[in-house]
Amino acid sequence: MSIRLLTPVDIIIDSREDSKNPVFKEFFKASGLKISIQPLPAGDFLLLTNPDSGKKPVLIERKTIYDFANSIRDNRLWDQARLLVEASIKDNYQPFIVIEGYIGRLVKERNWSIQSLLRAIDTLMLDFNIPVLNTTGKKSTIAWIIAKAKSLGRTEDKRLLRLRVEKKPLTINDKILYVAESFAGPVSARRLLKHFKTIRNIVNASIRELMLVEGIGEKRATEIYQIFNTEWREVEEDVK
Repeated sequence: MSIRLLTPVDIIIDSREDSKNPVFKEFFKASGLKISIQPLPAGDFLLLTNPDSGKKPVLIERKTIYDFANSIRDNRLWDQARLLVEASIKDNYQPFIVIEGYIGRLVKERNWSIQSLLRAIDTLMLDFNIPVLNTTGKKSTIAWIIAKAKSLGRTEDKRLLRLRVEKKPLTINDKILYVAESFAGPVSARRLLKHFKTIRNIVNASIRELMLVEGIGEKRATEIYQIFNTEWREVEEDVK
């Protein structure tokens, strides 16, 4: 997917994000920023810079606290983080995640463990090297993006700069980790591999043996065990 610009702009808004939240576009324009709306390979907003300034364009993934919690539960968060990092490496962007709203509401309203929420944030920051900003709500997110976009230089100096980066082939070690992350997530995958050494050993492990790994409780161990011991069934949607 390629991004095309005919004239300099301050912010590119992902077309899907714009269709769901057109208010961002309205506020950005009202503040004097130049906007382009088109599909982004990852993230919701891309803040451009003057390539000669030494600053990187900022690729932002925006999440409400509820979307954040849901994406942890279904492991979508780690896939999105991986896409954000890959896109940033490919085009020399600075990845960024904004979590919008008071995280404590998830603890009160949905009985989320604050430890689980904070561990997810520290995984994003330490394992994926993605800065995370928690704003109070949509208005503060808008205000921050406007201020950030204006701090990155004059509109007329901004443009996309694509760098050709040679993509190194994955090593066997990389592929092993990639497979483990697909069923366990980035943190648990490393812990499982350190404990069991090979994918085969993880596949052959019992629920009780999986629970010996730090951070793997009975529920998670059961889920991993079922992945390798449940018969796959073709459904009508798969055929289509």
